[in-house]
Amino acid sequence: MNDLIRIKGLIKRNILIFFNNKGLVFFSMLTPIIVLMLYLLFLKSEMTSSLERVANGLEGLVSTRDIDQLVNGLLLAGILGSALITIPCNALQIFVRDREENVDYDMISTPVKRIHIILGYYLASVIASFAQTTVVMLGGIGILYAQGDMYLQLSDIVYLIVAVFLGTISSTGFFMFIMMFFRNVTTSSAFMGILSAVAGFVIGAYIPLSEFNKSIQNICNLIPATGVTIIIRNLLTSGVLEHMDECIGGIDGGAFVSSMGEVFSFYTTIGSNSWTLMQTCVYIVVMTIIFVAAVGIIYPKVCKNR
Repeated sequence: MNDLIRIKGLIKRNILIFFNNKGLVFFSMLTPIIVLMLYLLFLKSEMTSSLERVANGLEGLVSTRDIDQLVNGLLLAGILGSALITIPCNALQIFVRDREENVDYDMISTPVKRIHIILGYYLASVIASFAQTTVVMLGGIGILYAQGDMYLQLSDIVYLIVAVFLGTISSTGFFMFIMMFFRNVTTSSAFMGILSAVAGFVIGAYIPLSEFNKSIQNICNLIPATGVTIIIRNLLTSGVLEHMDECIGGIDGGAFVSSMGEVFSFYTTIGSNSWTLMQTCVYIVVMTIIFVAAVGIIYPKVCKNR
């Protein structure tokens, strides 16, 4: 019972520090904001033009509104994927700052065990990130529904929440492993700057992964956040695609929907192998367990060597 009270106290302390730091909260949302701005400036027109080219000859069957909603769903998937990278990473800045200011020494000198400290940082980042990303997701779905039917069922929204949670725990584990080796906030902030610049490309928010060569695609697909984005992309757009396929009525033999899946990376592809969504989920869970276990093993040694 005492262990749970200590962990709960650490979680509450870390969450309060994060949300009281307006700069951290803002910068955690910077990359999703950039994705949105790029979308409004030129990505939407580019993606819409690409879709219209693919739908050439099906103009009377595929409506402009459905194409717009498909593009909007792809946008929201990119925003959520970016958020699932930058928000956990920024939430873990507290982990680095405490090490720089030797706050972790004060914690270690108390009866609190190192595993409790790790769980305090990890779970606080998961909770804060999950709350922020869920708000972004629900707000985005609300905006999309205001523009037209997204053909989402209640079960789809539940699955989306589960996918966001999966993305939160996996990204937090991955970035906590990396942040563990940073000794000061300056270095971690520089890393965050680089991460913010490349995150949108890694998950296919700016440019579909299919535009890159196979080697880069393989590397990107091995990153858990990319897999989560693929799952979210499927959940957000499958309803619209099914409706479009029904409107086409089998004239193209399902070629339009198949082309969308290939162009916008609806499945994790490693080499010549294409994973199912369930295989992608299993991979993400396994990688999360590996990174969290690695932090649990390495963190005490890192503290001991300081």
